[in-house]
Amino acid sequence: MAPKMVSRRPTGKCQVIDSRRQAYLDAMGITVWSLRDTTKPGNAVGLNLGPGSGSLLLVCAVDMDSASKLANDIVRSLGSVPVWSWPAETAESVSLEDAVSDHLFTTIAIFGSALAERFFGDTVPDSLGSANLVVLPAMEDLDNQADARRLLWGILCQTGIVTVT
Repeated sequence: MAPKMVSRRPTGKCQVIDSRRQAYLDAMGITVWSLRDTTKPGNAVGLNLGPGSGSLLLVCAVDMDSASKLANDIVRSLGSVPVWSWPAETAESVSLEDAVSDHLFTTIAIFGSALAERFFGDTVPDSLGSANLVVLPAMEDLDNQADARRLLWGILCQTGIVTVT
């Protein structure tokens, strides 16, 4: 038995086209299109990925954060060139889940609890797919507060993102 096709009428209600009608349309060379939902599920936020390599994804609030002097200092302390990303709703944006599966990130570090809540709501999970999630102090706090920079270093060491010899 042939699968049933779905079409939309102007009323917006979904209607299943039976196989007989589908055969008539096929015989006339008429392609039946079906609408698909292209919206991201729930409160999903899209990401733009910047340059970098490796298994670490750093998520900052805006693209300019990844190009700041502070970002360069963070990268030097890591000893590698992580991939920077920021929330965006463009054609190139991907979901956080897709970024993890497509690029094989093993750690996602999100700068700021407010940004983490944009992605996950009130409850930030410990992992996403195969990647561990780490919430770091916000870039603005790191710029202005020595305590935030000490906390960042502590988190980077505790989570194994940075190893001290």
